[in-house]
Amino acid sequence: MFAARKRRDQMATSTLGMLKSELVKASKEPGVGGRVGDELAVRVIRREVKRREEAAEAYRAAGRPEAAEREEREASVLRGYLPPPLTPAQLETEVRRVIDDVRPQGPGGFGQVMKEATRRLTGRAEGGEIAATARRLLGQE
Repeated sequence: MFAARKRRDQMATSTLGMLKSELVKASKEPGVGGRVGDELAVRVIRREVKRREEAAEAYRAAGRPEAAEREEREASVLRGYLPPPLTPAQLETEVRRVIDDVRPQGPGGFGQVMKEATRRLTGRAEGGEIAATARRLLGQE
């Protein structure tokens, strides 16, 4: 935020101010304990990016391209604070490691793999991508 203010980037300053407010609000949720860690920050940033993308889509549908552009610029600022997503090959490698570590047994094996993979890959891959890769590797397609 300081750097955005210093370079007089009004869009980044306002977007990061909103993000700070959302992080404080999220830190007060039950079970969080008042601390803002990396996992919470990534979750909040992803949620805000998704909100901006949905709002941009709605504005475009309503014939308001200037409002849609603003939402897209805000989403772009927020994406800069997310860790880079895993490539499909990297995701497959990570899920294979989880399967090797967990050694799933029986019908609950997929759940065991998903629980551990989601924990390890939070912020770097979407749940649906993880699930699809795990099913393919476990032969459950």
